[in-house]
Amino acid sequence: MDASENENQAHEGVEDVAVDVPGFGSLKIADVRDLTFETVEEAEKFYFAYSAAVGFGCRRDDKDESKGRIRWRQWVNYNDTSGNRIRLGCTPRKQTRVNCAARFRINYNDTSGVYVVKKFDPEHNHELATGNQIAFVRAHRHVGTESLALTNIMTRVSIRPCHTYEYMVEQAGGYSAVGFTIKDLYNKLDQQRRTSPFESDSEGALSFMRGLAAKDPHFICRFTTDPENSTYKTNAYNQPLVLFVGTNNHRGSIVFGAALISDETVETYTWLLHIFLELMNGKMPKAVLTDSDEAMR
Repeated sequence: MDASENENQAHEGVEDVAVDVPGFGSLKIADVRDLTFETVEEAEKFYFAYSAAVGFGCRRDDKDESKGRIRWRQWVNYNDTSGNRIRLGCTPRKQTRVNCAARFRINYNDTSGVYVVKKFDPEHNHELATGNQIAFVRAHRHVGTESLALTNIMTRVSIRPCHTYEYMVEQAGGYSAVGFTIKDLYNKLDQQRRTSPFESDSEGALSFMRGLAAKDPHFICRFTTDPENSTYKTNAYNQPLVLFVGTNNHRGSIVFGAALISDETVETYTWLLHIFLELMNGKMPKAVLTDSDEAMR
């Protein structure tokens, strides 16, 4: 009897209930074992989505890498203790894991050139999170770039991170919808101070806008810098502000876009107008009203 037969016997009698996994549809245990993945990242994305749908946290476990390719990778339940290492001379921490056997392993298949599911244990020896509890499972909490950038901006105008967090809770519609806790935010801020702090207000603003663009397909931002004079990294706010403003059927003003530019030359305005047309899907305005700037004539 080989290893695969042992695995099949181990799962006999397990209730095969379909699970709705975001991005992968409704899957049963047999469906999961038949999945293939182009990359390790794709497999990790699946198992994290699966664990969130079921109600538990997961983490990376062992892997084997050869000649620049990961030959196999395994993920386990966050409560698994099999990979714990004891450091000599250190006081052991209080054990909070329950040695859950749930795990997910993929192997690279040289013939097909894809990763196949080698092992999938769906059983747990602990209670699973349900409903709003899932958002507070450690493995599924993440402080996004846009949230970190917003906190940095608010801090510079004397608004404390705890108050910024409460603002994000209100915007998201509740604590479970934010995606992280106040402790996670403070930990992220501490990590930022120790590693790569933002160099300026404008760099933080750019990170904030990138985060908004990633979440909202209707929000688009473009920027460019001069390698010899990176004005987006300075604290000089003497930059011209250009607003693209139109009117609606009720003669109300509508802001289509805004831009901070480094100068008011023909080249800069040409670039800006091309970007504006790109964002408007090539639809040109019927009339344009400007001031008497020579570069706009």
